[in-house]
Amino acid sequence: MTNANRPLANEAEVTPDKLLDLSFSFAGERVLSTAVQLGVFSALAQGNRAADAVAQATGCSRRGMPALLDALVGFGLVGKLDGGYELTPLSARYLVRESPDYLGHMWETNRLWELWGRLADSARTGRSQTAVNQQQGAEEFFPILVRSLHIQNRAKAQTLAQRLVSGHKGLHGIDIACGSGVWGIAVCEADPQARFVAQDFPAVLDLTRRYLRQHGVEDRYEFLPGNLREVDFGRDRFDLALLGNIVHSEGESSSRSLFQRLCAALRPGGRIVIIDMVPNDARTGPVFPLLFALNMLVATEEGGTYTLAEYTDWLCQAGFTTVETMDIGSHSPAIMATKA
Repeated sequence: MTNANRPLANEAEVTPDKLLDLSFSFAGERVLSTAVQLGVFSALAQGNRAADAVAQATGCSRRGMPALLDALVGFGLVGKLDGGYELTPLSARYLVRESPDYLGHMWETNRLWELWGRLADSARTGRSQTAVNQQQGAEEFFPILVRSLHIQNRAKAQTLAQRLVSGHKGLHGIDIACGSGVWGIAVCEADPQARFVAQDFPAVLDLTRRYLRQHGVEDRYEFLPGNLREVDFGRDRFDLALLGNIVHSEGESSSRSLFQRLCAALRPGGRIVIIDMVPNDARTGPVFPLLFALNMLVATEEGGTYTLAEYTDWLCQAGFTTVETMDIGSHSPAIMATKA
């Protein structure tokens, strides 16, 4: 049925509510980032329950803080009892700076907010305003971001690792653009005989080493500093290659070349695993991979998000045979392909 012949919806059923909701959807991110940057959650953790006490602890005004705290209550990030405020279990675990599971690093700057403010320019020109996958941008941006990503991806990495080591012990793997090393660390913890090569830009690898030490696996790692587009992975060397949230920033051409080089670096029967934001083949959902394609438009030169059909085509052309997916408790499955 063409649009011209499609029955008109009942006008009473068509309201602007969704548009109004979208027009103000930015507010949630602003409320969260502002509270993180001002140290509101840590102030609450220190026992400041009254709005005036939180204002004094954070150096804020007596007018501004109650409004901010009430908005946090509305978003379920702060509780309100007898006129005082308190942390929720969610904010106590992930938003207090002193918590070992603190996720707030990614909201301590306005970088993403500033990038998305230029979305119209990027949509018009097809060009990003920066390039976070280039060395200078990566070494400035990712040491901040990966602190949050490590916590965010830890449970998913452990789920994936159990699947990968089942029936495979003593794996020799490479973790490409490894960041904190969260995906490879999980494999090493699940397989005490596993050994890994961590590849990333030099300044990022400095942070990787800290996480490896924290998890007690640094002695099982070698390091390959440099640009993933240029470093030599060797031939017939690895059993496993991990690509944790990196393909989206590389774009199709670089990723297809990377798959070919990694196929050559894997032994027969070796596996490549891609963890990324994967929209369905029709690109109608899930919503986060669709939005993340726009994030790559404003933040990278060629990046985007790719469907399972696209990944399957590229992997098979690179020399891999079977392609399968694994549920890791995320918006998108992990994709695994095996070298014949």
